[in-house]
Amino acid sequence: MPDGTPLKKLHVDLLVTVGGDGTVLKATHEIANPETPILAVNMGRRGYLTQVQPADFENALSRWMSGDFTLEKQWKVSVKESDHLIGEGLNEAVMVPTIVGKMLSLTVRFDGRRLIMARADGVIIATPTGSTAHAFSAGGPVLESSLDALDLVFIAPLQPVRSLVVPANGRLHILIGESGPAANLVVDGRLESKLDPGKTVEFSRSLHNAVFVRFGDTFLERSLKRLTYDREPV
Repeated sequence: MPDGTPLKKLHVDLLVTVGGDGTVLKATHEIANPETPILAVNMGRRGYLTQVQPADFENALSRWMSGDFTLEKQWKVSVKESDHLIGEGLNEAVMVPTIVGKMLSLTVRFDGRRLIMARADGVIIATPTGSTAHAFSAGGPVLESSLDALDLVFIAPLQPVRSLVVPANGRLHILIGESGPAANLVVDGRLESKLDPGKTVEFSRSLHNAVFVRFGDTFLERSLKRLTYDREPV
């Protein structure tokens, strides 16, 4: 809106988002204070990151005003290249080839030790929050929200190892091999950077969290319910 205030300049006690998960992710990236509490109203389909349906908004706002709520912190993954911060993702960071039909050659190191070399259509590095999103669709495990771990999932790998779970407080590095194409780095659905062959990217737990208003259930409880019980109409 012409008279609106950009999120990057908005300082509020509560941010209400109206939309789907994409709207929530945009808010977590652009809000001036990254730990501003978010009350997410679902106008999308599943709305894993959202809390209430439109019909329940007035009651939810009343509960917020009266202090009848809890705050749930969900940490982000930090992505760096040569000590330069590229971006932070609440759900995940994804590396995919810049050339369709080509595979990435990837070398994964953790705390300086090589874990695995793989060729794949890409790789997803997800937080526990994002483990129910693209990482889950690619065959990765669902991580309990309190785990201090990263979910690394290869997309259509040649090797039999599809996923790894590593501590988030260590140093996870992924080298893009010279024998393959460059990679596009996508963080929470936003194209952030092109990474040339030979580049190494570091992934770690960010110092920032996204903060959500909850009314009893947790993100994982709600996500598992929507994953296993909700069905699209026939």
